[in-house]
Amino acid sequence: MNKKIIVLTKTLMRNSFSFTTDPKKRIRQAMLLAFMALCFLPMVGGLIKFVAKTYDGLALVGEQGVLLSLGMALSAFVIFFFGLFYTMNTFYFSEDIETLLPLPVKSSHILGAKFITVTIFEYLTEALIMLPLLIVYGIKGGQGLLYYIYGSLLFLSLPVLPIVLASAVVMVIMRFTNLAKNKDAFRIVSAIVAIFFGIGVNIFTQKMVSNQGIGQLGDNSLVTTTSAIFPPAKLGALGLINNATLGGLGYICLFLALSLMGFYLFLILGNLLYYKGVTGATVSKSRHKSITGQELSRQTERNPVLKAYVLKELRILFRTPSYFINGILVNFIWPVFLIIPMVIKPKDMSELVQLKAMLQNPTIGGIVIGVGFGIMLMTASINGIASTSISREGENILFNKYIPVSYRTQILAKVITGVLWGIVGMLIMCAVAAFLFDFPGSLVAVISVVSLPGILFANLVGVFIDLLNPKLHWSDEQRAVKQNLNLLFSLVICVLFTGLSIWILVKFHFTINQAAISLISFYALLDIVLYGVLMKKGSALFSKIEY
Repeated sequence: MNKKIIVLTKTLMRNSFSFTTDPKKRIRQAMLLAFMALCFLPMVGGLIKFVAKTYDGLALVGEQGVLLSLGMALSAFVIFFFGLFYTMNTFYFSEDIETLLPLPVKSSHILGAKFITVTIFEYLTEALIMLPLLIVYGIKGGQGLLYYIYGSLLFLSLPVLPIVLASAVVMVIMRFTNLAKNKDAFRIVSAIVAIFFGIGVNIFTQKMVSNQGIGQLGDNSLVTTTSAIFPPAKLGALGLINNATLGGLGYICLFLALSLMGFYLFLILGNLLYYKGVTGATVSKSRHKSITGQELSRQTERNPVLKAYVLKELRILFRTPSYFINGILVNFIWPVFLIIPMVIKPKDMSELVQLKAMLQNPTIGGIVIGVGFGIMLMTASINGIASTSISREGENILFNKYIPVSYRTQILAKVITGVLWGIVGMLIMCAVAAFLFDFPGSLVAVISVVSLPGILFANLVGVFIDLLNPKLHWSDEQRAVKQNLNLLFSLVICVLFTGLSIWILVKFHFTINQAAISLISFYALLDIVLYGVLMKKGSALFSKIEY
């Protein structure tokens, strides 16, 4: 590989991770990482047990190889889906573009380095799906050393083709349109289109696989069917299944050759399209509009400080594509994923009717309240508005220290902003629940009221964690939210409290009233304590933040 690509890759990776040099902060980061790893161990253990049981069931009919082909196909689809966003932001809209373009390097060198950077980050996504499957299949099947060597090669090369396809789509669009000059609108619209494109591909694939039906089972005959989403997955799966034969080596070599060929075709395409497509991508088109004196007076109307700062936070969330996509839009995506399967699969409606009857059983009313509360708590946490609120300031954090607004007010405004969108997410989820499960209005109202202190809890925790360990050094806004571990830390804490709350409600068979009173009382008290700590310690943490 070209030396310039390697040097550029090292530089980009160093900028992406931006590890602190402060010994105290490094210890704090290490402790947070260790804590998160411990929190995820039960989930990983549960996933491995599930895969192991699935393997045993498939092995009875000689179809255990389906785990490999389906896992590779699913990983490729997820990588392609997220790759559309990552490549668009990394290739065209990152702040390092203006620095890299004047350098005496070819566009293929810049693209190659950025491609490898995207691939490295996609390994994290791939690991969640592929590692449990590879490990379980290897142990359960008593596989030898060759299996693990082949598995490692496939794991490293699997993201290449999906990212090449995503990159090709993005480069063609950016080269033959002037959308780069309207980058904010383009990124928002393209994200929405990509989401629905992904949903459409998923629906089409499910229908195609179901229409093919299941023929004679045995000898891993379903590998071809399950790899329909990503045909090269068949090569990888057959290579692992037949790892002890010469044919297995042939399948692996063919898969690696396709990946290598795809990468070089990507570089050739980049040399043809990238420079012309990236020109103008670092600026945004502005509107030149005259305003009247009355409009100017209305727009410059004096507001209370807290209200003005909350409005400022909301404007930034709406006007910055990465923040809008990952913070605002996510509140509307989950309901879509819940409703669409019910609409496209009428057969599932019969099961839904049975579930409705079960959920409306008064003997499990307390559990329903607890599950509803947990969903709202997770919805408020997963959008990352609070847990990335300090990190999103980036280099502007110095400006926040000089404006005549107290740290307490700034912190409170960030909490309020997160709470507002947590409430929006709650209302949307309640509407979906009422539509799908025909919940009575009184039950929806109880869940909504009970969820309010939980939403406040999630946002207090999120802001406090981001104050402890803000990620301020980033080259584009996408990395401030998508590559920010603070969101995961906050999510893990909310998962633990959700699980504990539901376990208590199930253990002691709480009624609806008992569950509602207990949850409101506990989380309201917890919110008061957290608010006091945040207001007292938060200002001190804010004052110590340095860019």
